[in-house]
Amino acid sequence: MKLFIINEENSNSFIANSLAKRLGVPVYDSYVKLPAACTHVLKIGIDGLALGSSNETATGATRVDFMDATLQYRLRTSGKRQGIAKAVGLDKTAGISVLDATAGLGRDALVLAYLGCDVQMLEKSPVIHALLEDGLQRALAANDELLGSAPRRMQLFHYDARQWFADIGQGTRPKPDVIYLDPMFPARTKSANVKKDIALLQNLLETEDDFAGLLEAARSSALHRVVVKRPGNKPGKDVPEPSFTVPGKSAHFEVYVNKSFSSIR
Repeated sequence: MKLFIINEENSNSFIANSLAKRLGVPVYDSYVKLPAACTHVLKIGIDGLALGSSNETATGATRVDFMDATLQYRLRTSGKRQGIAKAVGLDKTAGISVLDATAGLGRDALVLAYLGCDVQMLEKSPVIHALLEDGLQRALAANDELLGSAPRRMQLFHYDARQWFADIGQGTRPKPDVIYLDPMFPARTKSANVKKDIALLQNLLETEDDFAGLLEAARSSALHRVVVKRPGNKPGKDVPEPSFTVPGKSAHFEVYVNKSFSSIR
């Protein structure tokens, strides 16, 4: 992927120049000026930041939109009945601190924050971090009635999960109640947009060659439990057997318990 920035109609030169410095890529003000080598653009427009093809006529740019109608429908209708809520322990207690160590586009983090968790999101890809940062800032500014205080319970860090876990081991960061891991897997949904977003994330993110090692580090860093999101109903390979599993239609959750919530709350 060869990435450049498009500051559409000079929408925001400050953001464009800041991103260019962070990502080490040049800024252009129109598609016609893009180099032939360009495959993707980060487009700055009136609707915020979006990642898309270098082809101006192509549709389906990816952005982080916490006010997306599909996502908001999920917030309105699912509540604590959904698998992710049971997996992190919201059926046991409230006020849970969650470290989403592989934040992606932040959808699960938003759900957890909406359900009352305090969520720290880690994202090591500078491009995805930029998309998340933009989406979170827009959600905070919108003061959306449905989202309520959820965006204010979300903190975003451009950080590698393994280093964060090492920091916890060294005592420089506190242990969260729950660590949430969502390794990338092929989209199983019929939604073209979701398939496109997951494919894009897979292109941007490095392949995790040692997930077992990452899981082990997470289990040493969580106070109460580690939750791993898995596709369909197939168990994870080459990892320890979980304490229990929460089933779901398109994904299930494997839960590794270190300490019961009821033991202290």
